[in-house]
Amino acid sequence: MSDCPCCGEASLLAVCDVLVLKALETMGKYIVRVERSRYNVLGNRPKHLAHTIWQPTDDVVDKALKGAWDVVPALLVNHSCCDVASFDVVNMLNDYVHDLVITGIPHSLSELDYRFRYRLGVVVR
Repeated sequence: MSDCPCCGEASLLAVCDVLVLKALETMGKYIVRVERSRYNVLGNRPKHLAHTIWQPTDDVVDKALKGAWDVVPALLVNHSCCDVASFDVVNMLNDYVHDLVITGIPHSLSELDYRFRYRLGVVVR
C-alpha cells in the first residue's frame, strides 16, 4: 500500500465522506417521499439515514447515485491524488453505498477508510 499524497485542507477520505453522505441524503429524500407517513417516522433524523429504516428499490438507488461521483475524476487530477484510477474510486464508492442499502447500516468513516485501504490499496488521511 502506498500513502496518499493528498495534503492541504481536505483529504480524499474527507471529500469522499461528504460525497457519500450527500448521495445517501439524496436517496433518503426519494425514500421518504414514497409515503407521507414516512416523514413522521423519520422525524428529526437526517435523511441520509432513511435507508436504515426502509430499503429502497434498485431503481431508487440508481436514481439517487446518478451523477453522485462525477467530481471524483477532477478531484484526483486537480490534487494529483493517489496512484489509483478514478474509475476504481467511483466503483468503490458506488459499491459501498449499494452495500449500505442492502444491509441497512449507516455510513461510517471507518468503513469507508477500510474500503480505500483493502479494496484500492490506498491509505488516506
